[in-house]
Amino acid sequence: MKRSSIFLAAVATAWATSGVAAQEYSPTSDPVLTGCLVKLEDDVKLPAKEAGVLVYLNVKEGDEVKDGQPLAQVDDEEAQAKKKVADYALTSAIERYKDDVDIRYSQKAADTAKADYDKVLETNKIQEKAITETEVRQAKLNWEKMVLSIEKSQRDRELAKYDAYTKKAELSAAELAIKRCTVDAPFDGEVVTIYRDQDEWVNPGDPILRIVGLDTMQVEGAIPQSEFDPHEIRGCEVTVDVELARGRKEQAQGHISYVSSIVRMDGKYLVRADVTNRQDHGRWLLRDGMTAVMTIHLNTGGKKVVDVSRAP
Repeated sequence: MKRSSIFLAAVATAWATSGVAAQEYSPTSDPVLTGCLVKLEDDVKLPAKEAGVLVYLNVKEGDEVKDGQPLAQVDDEEAQAKKKVADYALTSAIERYKDDVDIRYSQKAADTAKADYDKVLETNKIQEKAITETEVRQAKLNWEKMVLSIEKSQRDRELAKYDAYTKKAELSAAELAIKRCTVDAPFDGEVVTIYRDQDEWVNPGDPILRIVGLDTMQVEGAIPQSEFDPHEIRGCEVTVDVELARGRKEQAQGHISYVSSIVRMDGKYLVRADVTNRQDHGRWLLRDGMTAVMTIHLNTGGKKVVDVSRAP
């Protein structure tokens, strides 16, 4: 009886504890996560891809840039020269492929050799052994040689076609080398750090500048795994509240883009939302390192809470 009483008391305590936890995230209320961290979604250090002198650097810290905008350039004089050589080589190869003079000449030579051979045979029909057997074989050989010459000319032209393909590939490689001398913005963003000065030598991999994307930010928070399963949270819409200077409030919208499969030591798992940022007086309101409050709107991610683990 004593053991039974202890067991029943433990069960009652567990139910009571579960009821207290459920009050924070009840099935009918949206979870509100405090102490969330605002982070950058796009943060890239753009490196030099080729060695050389940095001859062009047309941005400064704080500048906003557009996707694909040229930001810096390494000296490409040598690459441009190689491109010119490759361009000439490709033009020459194409002209060789187009040239069918050898084929036409071989065809006419073969026709002439065939006529000579037929004449030799016809002469011997009229007068037996008027032309020796050696001369007959020589005439036939000349004809066959010209026929093979046609095949060789056709083969040479086919090889010229592949040579043109090779030269075209070499031209593409030269163009790529030129492109690698230019550092372009990979997305719309803001330059936050300049690591190299114009006219400075750089090696492949050396960072030139750092660019961050600010139009979309990430907000990270944590949910107790005992309250909500990952599939209930994934894809849900969120509202994010941040506090600005002098107590001003800003609100942004987004959706859950990542739900971690790992439960931390504190019994919570990480969730991350992509949130749309906006500008005010030319500056972005959500900034990296800010803290936020994130409200997750249940039943907006394709899975309803009542349809899954909390179904009666």
